[in-house]
Amino acid sequence: MPIDNPLEVVASAITPVVLVSATAILIGGINARYMAIADRIRSLTAEYRASGTSQARLASISRQLPVFQLRVKLVSWAIRALYVASGCFVGMALIISATLWRKILAVATVPLFLSGIMLLIFAIVCELLELQAANRTLFTEISDLERK
Repeated sequence: MPIDNPLEVVASAITPVVLVSATAILIGGINARYMAIADRIRSLTAEYRASGTSQARLASISRQLPVFQLRVKLVSWAIRALYVASGCFVGMALIISATLWRKILAVATVPLFLSGIMLLIFAIVCELLELQAANRTLFTEISDLERK
């Protein structure tokens, strides 16, 4: 379907811009999670290195740190996927805008859209897995308190 009216091109390019905005919001939230996890890892490793830490607490930290490593990996992959998805949506907007001059470029919009959506789904799955891992660290902390 050729687009001859420039206003139709602008209207068509709005959809990927909205997707970029939504993806940017997700990036901000997940980046905050990444920073919180990294801070928690730093505090746990500092506590582990402290001379007055009890053996029970050292054991608890040792059980938690591998889970935190997994969480950092999952969040990192989610952020990467969201950045690439944003790139797909920006590329899609640029291609839609360029269809005024080269209509053949329009065929690339659907693959970019689908790629961006698949990356969003991947990021959401990573975040769901990270949430599950977060529960494991919380349950470890709680179980340590129940033993006392």
